[in-house]
Amino acid sequence: MFDTLMIGTSGLLANAQGLKIVSNNLTNVNTPGYKGSQLQFSDLFEQGGNGGQNRGSVGIGVETLGAALNFKPGTDQTTGNAMDQNINGNGMFTIARDGELFYTRAGDFQFNSDNVLTNSAGDHVQALDAGGGLSDVSLAGLERSLPKATSTVVVTGNLTTAVADPVVNAKLNAVTVIDPQGGSHTVNLLFKSTGNGGFDVTITDGVVDGAQLGTGSLKFSGGAPVAGSSKITFKYSNSTVPAFDVVLDFTEHANALPTATTLAVLSQDGHVAGVRTDQTIDADGTITVRYSNGQTVKGPRLALAQFGSTDDLVAVGGAAFSKSDGGQVVYGYANSESFGTLLAGHREGSNVDLAEEFSNLILMQRGYQASSHVISTANDMIQELFDMKGHR
Repeated sequence: MFDTLMIGTSGLLANAQGLKIVSNNLTNVNTPGYKGSQLQFSDLFEQGGNGGQNRGSVGIGVETLGAALNFKPGTDQTTGNAMDQNINGNGMFTIARDGELFYTRAGDFQFNSDNVLTNSAGDHVQALDAGGGLSDVSLAGLERSLPKATSTVVVTGNLTTAVADPVVNAKLNAVTVIDPQGGSHTVNLLFKSTGNGGFDVTITDGVVDGAQLGTGSLKFSGGAPVAGSSKITFKYSNSTVPAFDVVLDFTEHANALPTATTLAVLSQDGHVAGVRTDQTIDADGTITVRYSNGQTVKGPRLALAQFGSTDDLVAVGGAAFSKSDGGQVVYGYANSESFGTLLAGHREGSNVDLAEEFSNLILMQRGYQASSHVISTANDMIQELFDMKGHR
């Protein structure tokens, strides 16, 4: 009889522990990256006794074996924050907290005042370099885009072969070139037909009194540029800018036909200095930085971690996990090998199933009530036994 009291008490304790797990799951239903858990129950037996098969053990209650984590993906949540990331597939983000590495599926990220990528708890998100080393995801050194001098101007369109002016066939004015210090200048191009598809070209400064900067010649055959005679190189310079070479390239996109001149600049490869205006995270985890001059630069690439088993992870709070003793971790990049891709503007929410948890809540309550009835009944029977002794 007294054993029954112990059995009932074990039921009370186990179901109370189960209620604690359920309540923790329910209260974290809105925690990004939270992984729900479920308490594992095990029955207790004492060995011994006589009889045939299945008669040698007597139940003596229930014990708990700890909580098993559920690592299925959580709900996909749209946040509108371009820095937030959801892993579509395998992998966990690697974060540094107080000098230790932890792992999480929660991708609620932002750059702090030091231009370091952090999560909502302030943990530093880690990047993986080509040598396999981990470091903070930082925008240090990416604040500005340095100027680049123009080296090639690509010209497109038609250069007319119909001579309307005995001196100049066509003009292309206000062609932009950038000097090595990032200054912007313009030059004018004057084209004079020499017959048989040939043209003499004069390059003049677009601002400084039309000062001549260089000359060259072009040749076309059947309207198409002739190889070796489709580029002109000149040196740009003025009183404040040291001379630098610029190539005018007519090779791929220009022609010479009797129709009207439609010459234009297709592209030029120089740019002025710029400041950082925006940054995004690509699907492969690469930070892309954009500048006011239209340039983009690739920055660090986020590290993803993968484990052979969920047993290699130990919950540490904040939707994060540490590596267990003896656990094996493999680092890699999103959208490579067996790792998933990243989805910007989204994050992974909790994987708690409310319907399941409310069912578990009822089960724990009923289990607790049943155990309490066992104890109450055993107590009544013991009291009855004591009362019988008193009536003798």
